Amino acid sequence: APVWAESPCGFNGATSASSNTGSSPPKTVFYSKYEMDIDSVKKNTGYLGKEHIENTLEEYSQKVRDLQKRLNETTELHEQQNISLKQTISDLQTKLLEVQLERDTIEDIRQRESQSQESIKIQLKSTIQELETANHLQEEMLREADSQTEHLKKMVQGHEEVLMELRGILMDYEDSTGKKLYEHENITSLHIHNLSTAFTEVLRDLDSEVLYLKEKVVLVEEELESLKKDSQTKTELLLQQHQNRVEQLVSEHEQEVAALTEKANSARSHANSIQSQMEIIQEQTRSRNSMHAHQVSQLESTVSQLCSELREAKRMYEHKVEDLEKQLHLARSEMAEAQTERDQYSQESGNLDDQLHELLAELHKKEMELSLEKEQNKRFWDRDRGNSITIDRLRRELDTKNMELQHMENTVKAMRIECQEQTECQVAAIKEKNESIGRVSSLTAQLESTKETLRKVKEDLTAKQMNLEAAERTVSNLTACLQEKERAIDITNKEIKKLRSQVGSRMQELQHLKNEGDRLRNVQSECDTLKLQVVEKERIIGIFQKQIDNMTQMVGQHSRTAGAMEVEKSQLIKEISDWKLEVQELKMVKEEKEAKILEMEARLSELELEKVKLVNTCTERLHAVKDMKLEKDQLMNELKANRSELAGLAEEYEDLKRNYQDKTEEMENTAKKLKMQLKSAKAELDQTRAALKTMEGSDGHAMKVALGMQKQITAKRGQIDALQSKIKFLEEAMTNAAKEKHYLKEENSKLSQELSCIATENTKMAGELEILRSQDKRLKEKISKMETALDKASMQFSECQCIIQCQEQEAMRFRLQHALDVKVSTLLISADLKMIFFQMPSKPGILKEEPLRDLKRILQELSSDSEIPSVVLSKNDSDGGRTSPLATMRNTVESTSRKLQNKMESLQNLVETLQMKNQGARIYQKYSYFI
Repeated sequence: APVWAESPCGFNGATSASSNTGSSPPKTVFYSKYEMDIDSVKKNTGYLGKEHIENTLEEYSQKVRDLQKRLNETTELHEQQNISLKQTISDLQTKLLEVQLERDTIEDIRQRESQSQESIKIQLKSTIQELETANHLQEEMLREADSQTEHLKKMVQGHEEVLMELRGILMDYEDSTGKKLYEHENITSLHIHNLSTAFTEVLRDLDSEVLYLKEKVVLVEEELESLKKDSQTKTELLLQQHQNRVEQLVSEHEQEVAALTEKANSARSHANSIQSQMEIIQEQTRSRNSMHAHQVSQLESTVSQLCSELREAKRMYEHKVEDLEKQLHLARSEMAEAQTERDQYSQESGNLDDQLHELLAELHKKEMELSLEKEQNKRFWDRDRGNSITIDRLRRELDTKNMELQHMENTVKAMRIECQEQTECQVAAIKEKNESIGRVSSLTAQLESTKETLRKVKEDLTAKQMNLEAAERTVSNLTACLQEKERAIDITNKEIKKLRSQVGSRMQELQHLKNEGDRLRNVQSECDTLKLQVVEKERIIGIFQKQIDNMTQMVGQHSRTAGAMEVEKSQLIKEISDWKLEVQELKMVKEEKEAKILEMEARLSELELEKVKLVNTCTERLHAVKDMKLEKDQLMNELKANRSELAGLAEEYEDLKRNYQDKTEEMENTAKKLKMQLKSAKAELDQTRAALKTMEGSDGHAMKVALGMQKQITAKRGQIDALQSKIKFLEEAMTNAAKEKHYLKEENSKLSQELSCIATENTKMAGELEILRSQDKRLKEKISKMETALDKASMQFSECQCIIQCQEQEAMRFRLQHALDVKVSTLLISADLKMIFFQMPSKPGILKEEPLRDLKRILQELSSDSEIPSVVLSKNDSDGGRTSPLATMRNTVESTSRKLQNKMESLQNLVETLQMKNQGARIYQKYSYFI
């Protein structure tokens, strides 16, 4: 009763377990072996006894336990390997996420760099436009310089013509007198410096002639007394006219002096305002320099902090590298363990083959025993005919047992085939594990190399970010400075416009003075007519000398006229003394102007030194541009290396994807095989159930065997449950692998998009580099043109010095004229001297006006050049990237702006001094005319 109660429960449990589980091929092999042993024991139960059966069952149970232990160990090892693989996969996923984050940061940095490069392009375009305008201005300057050179040539020709006229006058004097003025040389070959000696000799001769004429005049005065009465009326009219003219000229002179004083006061106030503005600008520049120094100190502190952070990051990365090395050692130890396990599996497979051979030998023995039993059964059938019912049952059982034996032999053959396939699969799996471990090692090495490269790239990018931030700050500061300087330039332009309006008014005054010069020329023509009259009077005097003997009686009558002439002489001497005082005052003014001219020469020397400094700054800028080019080349090489690394990573990613697909296919095949094995195991269980049902009606010994079978089935049931759990685990692994496959596909698409973006960026960078190279060439050409323009400006300054020397020579001529005027005592000789020297002022007036025009043109050119430093500022940003070139550019811009302002002031002072000289010379000419 208890036996029958236990068996249905066991069978029901077996059926429930078999419906939910499957078996692996090796377990089915052991199951078939055990069933064969049980069949053999059933055959021998009736003959060998219970003890033999119990011993055999214990031995087989021990073998089964050992095999179960080994199977459990193998399953645990497989689970550990799966866990380690999952851990490695999770680690790789985290690393991929880190790499993606780093790539995102790199993309942001590249976008910022592209934006900064676009701003630099815009600035470079503006600089190109400004440089083109500067080139046009320089070409105009060259044209004006050529016109100035031609004008100066014409001036030199005019000077030479004046000298020829003076030499002709001296030749005429020698021809008229028959004396040699200069014994060492001819008058045609006389030097300019020797003309003064010739004129002194002429004046001496004239003085001697004057004394001779005075002696004659004493004799003629008596004769003139009679004529004086007739001439008194005429002289009084002439004196009134002369006084009216003098009063008019004095009033006009006073008005002009008042206007000039007002203009001088306005110019002084304007200069004071400009000086105050300059002081304000200097204070602003000082404050900016202090701010820049403070910013530089802050940047240095930030750089030190970043260096410390980089050191800490390096330490962290070194710790991570050590951890990875430890993991590599562990992986290698696991490789060694896997190799040992593979050897154990090979040994176990050999042991299983030996066991199979032993079992086959036992089967043959059992067949022999069965044949013997059949013979014995025949004998018992002959002996016990009465037990025919039991014999029929036994025959049926024997038939069923034979059928089961045949089925078991077929299953044994199938299990052998499956064992061979499983061993081959295990060998292939071991090989694949070895290959995967090798790939993992190579991937770890590649990951380390990529980590190192990424670290280097991170460091470079951090440095570049710092440089870019500093450059952005400096660019913002420079833009603020530029705006302020543009405001200052606008103010100066307004002032220049005012000055130009003043210059226009001065030009109008010059035109007025030109008109006065025309009037003076008319006066000179009148003087010529007076000369002719004087010649006629000299002839008349000769006639009177012939008639002196007849006119002795008339001397008494003309004594009164001689007294009146002496009074006129005294008045003229007083006027000459007054003019001498005025001439001395003009001499003092001239000396002051000469001192100013010396100061201007010193300023010119300073400007030449500043020119040399500017050339040096240009060379320094060229060196800075070359350094920026080298940095750009280095960045391009780094980009190329990063591209190659990305391409290698993409190839490695494709290889990993292929390997993952192959592994997934293999896992699917294994899952299919396991499902087939489960189906075969279920069929075998159904067969065993049917066999057990047939065995229920057998003897008590068969029931005991059935109880043993139930125990074994319960043991197998646990194995089947474990196999089902493994199958579920494998199915979950397959789903996870599919999800990972989809995730890897998405990552691959993202990487392909990133590669395309990088390729487009690289093409853009190449185009931009070509544009920058062309711009560098253009800038070099423009720098050479600027140097030539500076040389031409220095030539113009030297020409201005020559013009100043010419004006000094003219002043010397005016001094000589004054000396001659002092020495002249009579009106006739003074008229002759005026005829000689009033022919000269027309050309010197032209010579004075034209240098003023040239200087005004130079001022306009310098005012246009003062806008050039803005061009220099926009060059900083081609470069992009360092703080030291920007600081140097800033300093050079400030120095150039100051120097240009100093140049403008010095040249304005030059123009004012030259205008004052011209006005003084004209006033002197007027006074000399009235003398």
